[in-house]
Amino acid sequence: VQEHCLASTTPSGMSEGEVTVFQLVPVTPDLSKLGQRSLIKLYCRNGGHHLRILPDGTVNGGMRENDPYETLRLTSVSAGMVVIKGETTGRYLAMNKNGLLYGSQTLNEECYFLENFEENNYNTYRSQKYCWYVALKRNGQPKLGPSTHSGQKAILFLPRSTSNV
Repeated sequence: VQEHCLASTTPSGMSEGEVTVFQLVPVTPDLSKLGQRSLIKLYCRNGGHHLRILPDGTVNGGMRENDPYETLRLTSVSAGMVVIKGETTGRYLAMNKNGLLYGSQTLNEECYFLENFEENNYNTYRSQKYCWYVALKRNGQPKLGPSTHSGQKAILFLPRSTSNV
């Protein structure tokens, strides 16, 4: 299965063109057999919020001390691809066709993200299905996928161990 994403002009001088993205994993792998990482919080460089998944499926940024909805578990499903799950809510981070982030009750094709380790020690998470980035605005609200691109502070997340937060 392959999907196409339109690459737009970026500050680094790349030109427009089509990018082919190949689906690397089955739609619903058994996560219990895959590489689970420690519990983390994802600190956004833009505004200093931690990404959180609320019980009603809302995704936004929080700044409260000891907010249980900020605790996330990243599971590696293949090389460079992760699933992000709210530890308290049990919901999976997902991005819909409009680029809106939400917490899904079930693991589906909108829940897979390509994790990229940036040179500045921050990570980016790009939807495997739609090719847009997970991002938070300065006020902690989610940024719509089509408004995201490489080079923005809003897409940069620093994984922090929950034992250090």
